Amino acid sequence: MTLYTSRFFNPELKKCIYTTVRISLGTPKWSLGYTLNGEMKDLMPFGLLNKYEMYEDFKKEYFQRLNRIGVSRIRAQFDDFAKFGRDIVLLCYEDIRKGPEEWCHRTAFAEWWQSKTGATICELPDPTPIKRGSKSSSKQVLEEQNIIPHSVQLSLF
Repeated sequence: MTLYTSRFFNPELKKCIYTTVRISLGTPKWSLGYTLNGEMKDLMPFGLLNKYEMYEDFKKEYFQRLNRIGVSRIRAQFDDFAKFGRDIVLLCYEDIRKGPEEWCHRTAFAEWWQSKTGATICELPDPTPIKRGSKSSSKQVLEEQNIIPHSVQLSLF
């Protein structure tokens, strides 16, 4: 079983060969072309959305939260999704392919997971052209959808 991160808009997900798991605060309001198989509230950035401009500041608070939740609890949730028998993709909105200034909580989670388990979580390949331009934030995406905020292999076993 492989664990990936990606954005909802990645057309690779339309192949429906992955277990798709939402870790964003909001659910997309557009037709995805695939079914979301679940969500992991423990990985959602409650109270942190656009609180920090600098990745290191965000990461510090998010890591503290993840440390309180713990690897065992998160691994147990991955084990629950493994029952689908497909690679798992953790999803949120940002297109982080634009450059190092683009980051989101899913990249922070992947970094934390590697620091705790030694396992690397890669971004699922995305075949769409990269749109250069202004940085889009989770808050902008949620506002556009009228939502109010309230490959390295990974062995899961």
